[in-house]
Amino acid sequence: MAMLPGWNSLEAVGSIGHSLHMTAMVVLALLVVAEGLALVYDDRKYALVGAAERETIVSRDQEGLAVVERHHNEIAALQRDLEEAQRQQASLRLTTIGQQALLDAVSPFPGQQIEIVSMLGDPDGQQFANDFASVAQQAGWNATSTNEVALATNPSGIEVLYREPPVGEVPPPALAALVDVLVDLRILPARSVTICEEVASEVIRLVVGTRSATAELHSSLSPKEPPEARNSAMVPDTAAEQ
Repeated sequence: MAMLPGWNSLEAVGSIGHSLHMTAMVVLALLVVAEGLALVYDDRKYALVGAAERETIVSRDQEGLAVVERHHNEIAALQRDLEEAQRQQASLRLTTIGQQALLDAVSPFPGQQIEIVSMLGDPDGQQFANDFASVAQQAGWNATSTNEVALATNPSGIEVLYREPPVGEVPPPALAALVDVLVDLRILPARSVTICEEVASEVIRLVVGTRSATAELHSSLSPKEPPEARNSAMVPDTAAEQ
């Protein structure tokens, strides 16, 4: 011990002892502060870890919701496609209400001649043609038979064909009435008719295809005006162009 500084001096021992006490207190204070800061930083670390975990969970939840929404939209699109396909299939069939509506619309024009043509090997189209012929006959139209023929092209949906009348003449009102009721029944997509020079004069030809027609296949008809058309027609064994 005698080797320690100021060991044999009363003043030195007192001064050194006091200094060491002060140093110990400072060191202890620093230890307390350091421990407190350590606890604060530990709490902050756990808070940041929790925030990162919550952000990850939120991100995963958002991704899951996006996947669910995408699947929902895909299912809705498939449902719409299914309904459209069912509607298109039903468009080639005449319900009891449809038959009555058709009968009411064409009955005021007895004696009108009509040719009804369906595709060979298409039983649904042939059934529609038979139903339509039955209604036309009840209305007094001249539709004694339906023809099932092989067509050079595959017509889409229902085609109403008519020969362009001579200059100064207009189509019969029966044609406009027929087109209007077919549009109302959603059998035709638009109030339209196709000009076809292969059709006999003053005869309406109805061609039953395999799918619902689109508006691009027909020329438009203005409301309350006689049918007019400017595009070519699909006819049996011929695709005539005007």
